[in-house]
Amino acid sequence: MSGRRFLFISAILLLVVSAIACFKPDADDFALSKEAVVMRSIGHQILLSTGDSTSRVLSVGKISDYEYLIRFEHAFTFKTDSIIKIIRHAITAGHLPPDYMVDVTDSRSNQVVYGFGILKTEQNQVLPCKGRIQPKANYAVHIKFRDTHTDLMTKNNMVRVSGSLAVIMLIFSGLGLNRRQQKILPSPKLPTSAAEPLVINIGLYRFNPANSYLELNQEQIKLSEKEFKLLTILARHMKTVVDRQDLQKVWEDDGVIVGRSLDMFISKLRKKLDQDPAVKLVNVHGKGYKLEVI
Repeated sequence: MSGRRFLFISAILLLVVSAIACFKPDADDFALSKEAVVMRSIGHQILLSTGDSTSRVLSVGKISDYEYLIRFEHAFTFKTDSIIKIIRHAITAGHLPPDYMVDVTDSRSNQVVYGFGILKTEQNQVLPCKGRIQPKANYAVHIKFRDTHTDLMTKNNMVRVSGSLAVIMLIFSGLGLNRRQQKILPSPKLPTSAAEPLVINIGLYRFNPANSYLELNQEQIKLSEKEFKLLTILARHMKTVVDRQDLQKVWEDDGVIVGRSLDMFISKLRKKLDQDPAVKLVNVHGKGYKLEVI
């Protein structure tokens, strides 16, 4: 069999496989609908655990395909153990993704008052402050699953790559190009990026990442290790929302992930940046934080 004929047949087979993959039915919408039902069930069980069988669970907020916000009609108090037990049972019974993070926030102040994480695929559980009773307030429960749609995206990307490869093979087989006629030139080397500046200007402040301090009017403001890491990430992405999950990677080396820790250190950074009113550390609800200069 000639090389051109082999390329042609291989290309046709790739196109057929790509077409089958594209038209294969997907249960993704059904899975998302099931997740929303489980979220409402969690809200209902939380209210029942507080002795409330009459007030409503408000409409569940769908922040993304794998992130939900459960809100309630009235204020209530809760025990941390109950929240953990209810959510774990509902997610296990509903066969939802086994890796997730939970933050309980005060709806009025938007501050995280309690958080925990279940990471079964990593055989890790972060369950701080068990047994404590939280005071009565208007709470909301934020549940974020590990992105379960990566496999779907990977499948779609593979389909695109297969289809593109098939088209390229058809072109080559049709034109009968050979290596002598078409030399593949090496990719030009991209110029190396300029070195990161030694000092980053943040309004009136000068941030020196190399020495872990802020400077204002020649006064040095010392930063703790975690404050320094957080500010470095935020400063490098100025005016851009940085996802909470990316910021929480500051704690990865310690093996501890607690929702309240991030908000606590953000609060500390705000105090150290409050001498310039133009500098703002903005909390983007349900997403993360953004450092900007107005």
